[in-house]
Amino acid sequence: MFHSTWDFCVEGACSIMMAILHTRLIHWKKQMLSILFWLLFPILATLAIVYGTNLIQQDSKIPVGIVAGDDSEIANTLYDSIKATPLIRVIDVTEAEARRLVESHELDSAFVIGDGYEQDVENGRRNRLITSYRSNLSFAYAPVSQMIISLVQQDTSRSKAAHTVIKLSNNSTEQWTWNEIVAKTIEIQREEDLLRTTFSFANTAGADNENHVSLWNTWALWALFSILSTLLLFDWLIKEKRAEILPRFAFIRFSYQDYLFVNVCLYTMLFFIFDLLAVIVFYTYLSEPISLSLIGAILAFRLLIIMGAFIFTLLFRNLYLYYSTAFLLALIIAVISGAIIPIDGITNRFGWVALLNPIQPFLHVDYISPWHIVCIIIIAIWYVKGGKSNA
Repeated sequence: MFHSTWDFCVEGACSIMMAILHTRLIHWKKQMLSILFWLLFPILATLAIVYGTNLIQQDSKIPVGIVAGDDSEIANTLYDSIKATPLIRVIDVTEAEARRLVESHELDSAFVIGDGYEQDVENGRRNRLITSYRSNLSFAYAPVSQMIISLVQQDTSRSKAAHTVIKLSNNSTEQWTWNEIVAKTIEIQREEDLLRTTFSFANTAGADNENHVSLWNTWALWALFSILSTLLLFDWLIKEKRAEILPRFAFIRFSYQDYLFVNVCLYTMLFFIFDLLAVIVFYTYLSEPISLSLIGAILAFRLLIIMGAFIFTLLFRNLYLYYSTAFLLALIIAVISGAIIPIDGITNRFGWVALLNPIQPFLHVDYISPWHIVCIIIIAIWYVKGGKSNA
């Protein structure tokens, strides 16, 4: 008897689920393009911003010509250091091309690493190691030249230190060559580098070994756009609160709140699929690492914004008011999240501002936040009361 009753309940629940799924698929079929757009919107918008800012960054770099006249190891190291500077776009030219391009203002300035650079540095020469070309429109010449001078001074300082060590070790049993001492100083400098910070956009090349300060955080952008897209896709709840639809539930075998609950589960599974797609796309095109902890944080964050969107949507009956308020809410979250506008000064002074940020736990790969608990309590109260205030 018990088993037959249990089987009957399970069959009834499955039939209800299938009926609601069939109804929802009919709605999705009519709005396929719109739904697909908003599901892909967080991925596409994040890619557009990251790639767009990277292109702007590349175009905004200062064009500087470099004439590599010496093929020695020290000269090549100097060239690589100049090329690694984030704000400079190095263009390889000959000395004749350097003069012509600077005169025609196609280059801001040009610098010549002359033949015999390594020999001059090893011999202790400190003057006229680099030749430069500039014009009356070389606005960035001063900072670029100072940067190159500082790099050259590093080479000359290492050479001077090497000569000093050689002199001091003349009476020692262990003799060091000039090249060995210079290589050792470079190694020490790399190991003891106290600060090397590059301020640039996220996902730029050559930032793996540096303390990298990114202007854009890929997952923060995705989270902001996901909040907006989720809010806009949850307009179905308002559309199905119309007066001509609600009375029908009195003659249906499942309640209105059960109907909403099953539909939210269907939307949740749909969102999960596209969230996993975002992980794959960002890994492929933006080199974002994949880990189980990240996927867990994404799923927890998705549950949070779905519960939040559900609660938020229950407050409205007018679509136009809902859309405008949804955009305003997304803008407020974008501001207090600090993903677009830095708010470190505000959060350091007013710690409670950080608690209002629903994105912060996700960015710290936390699975549970106070917002989860608040949303669960509100939904439980709504369900227990039968949704009378919204039905």
